[in-house]
Amino acid sequence: MSNTIVFFSIGNPGPQNRHSVGHLVLKQLTDAFETKQLVKKGKYSLTNLDNIMFVKSNAYMNESGRSLRAFLSSERIGNCTIVVVYDDFELDLPKVRLQALKKNESHNGVKSVQKELLSLPHQVYKLGVGVGPKPQGASKDAMANFVLSDFTLEQKSSIPTAMEAVYEYVHRIIETDGEVGDCNKLNSSVTKSL
Repeated sequence: MSNTIVFFSIGNPGPQNRHSVGHLVLKQLTDAFETKQLVKKGKYSLTNLDNIMFVKSNAYMNESGRSLRAFLSSERIGNCTIVVVYDDFELDLPKVRLQALKKNESHNGVKSVQKELLSLPHQVYKLGVGVGPKPQGASKDAMANFVLSDFTLEQKSSIPTAMEAVYEYVHRIIETDGEVGDCNKLNSSVTKSL
């Protein structure tokens, strides 16, 4: 039996801005895979294609972990591979990067996911989609305003390039049945293939 692979998008409900790029990416993935529409189930929305699950957090960014925990519990998901799709303000658009979840995360949504998954046996990765360049030397308030702002027209035109990388990552994750291995090697390989 194939491993269950969960692509879990985090972002704020409402306007599609930098902070909600994870949801934008998930929508484009479900369109590309021609899945059924996402079905809202309280704290999350869900659709799937066989063992591949596409899940959208319906909570605010800082509550994303609770949405993921609710999904895993309600859908009775056992051991699986989880890929958190989020806005990575450390990367410039259209860059995309896959990493294993770390102990000291700086992104509040990813921190929330990490906190909820601490005691669970899942393999968890984060697929960061660049939303930068971020303002240099920005205060915490300035960064909050930045991630909640809309993309410029020039940046919007780069989203298809970012999606090419996302599709490549997703296909490779599926091909390996969620057994990604060395993320640095995968990042290098994807970058070279584009």
